[in-house]
Amino acid sequence: MGIRLLGIAMLVACSAIAQSPATGTSGGQTPALQTELKKLAADAELLHSDLPGFACTETGVSEAIKEDERNPNKNKVKAQVQFVASVRAERAQDGRLHESLTLSEVNGKPYNGRKFNPPMMVEGGFDQLLDIFLPERQTCFNFTLSNGRIDFVSLPGTFDRKQCGELGAPQGYVLFDKAGNVSHMERQVTPELARQVHIVDFASADIVPTELAGKTYPLPAKVVAEVPKDGQVLHFEATYTACHLFKATSTILPGVAPVPESTPSPSHP
Repeated sequence: MGIRLLGIAMLVACSAIAQSPATGTSGGQTPALQTELKKLAADAELLHSDLPGFACTETGVSEAIKEDERNPNKNKVKAQVQFVASVRAERAQDGRLHESLTLSEVNGKPYNGRKFNPPMMVEGGFDQLLDIFLPERQTCFNFTLSNGRIDFVSLPGTFDRKQCGELGAPQGYVLFDKAGNVSHMERQVTPELARQVHIVDFASADIVPTELAGKTYPLPAKVVAEVPKDGQVLHFEATYTACHLFKATSTILPGVAPVPESTPSPSHP
């Protein structure tokens, strides 16, 4: 089952966040909040237009969990698939970043090319990380800036606007470290709206600044996503390591001089 992970909203390095509350929609924001949102918008546009092809090692687990409402300690895992894979993101002719997965290990054993049927898989968590902060979408939200954190909530009546409705009217927050770099993000969408726009209900992410081709991009170090379905909760959790520029292989024909390879970019932590 493929369920898109969309708009989990992260950013790269920012200046230190103001410590006093600053709130508002696009028409009533404080200067401090406007400054931070402009930086986020620039980062969002960079991811959409400039993020190069790259690959990471993805180590994940996908589960179907039967929850005990009275005692969470009695939750039962009904299905579980653990996997290790290389996830590759390449920008296609349509300008979008397309992801592909090459499995190397399933449930602790080398993948044999046969059945792989996890309860849930997600995608879209690379170039879409900052979707909430794109300039045309910031008008969909009310933002609050305070104590190293930005909270966001969808404005009433905006779901019917295309640029807003695609996000599913989420609410959530981002946290920043002492240097002003975003370190964590969470967002929640109601099940009804999540089904309409084909996104997960809950998503959280930890991110790290990652250098690719001489530029720094915010890539996920860990992603968690959940979707309620048929009396169960589908749970997906993955970490991403060793991210690096993707280099296609080619065969040099006789009599053709090879093109010198460029220096690889530093690896993702």
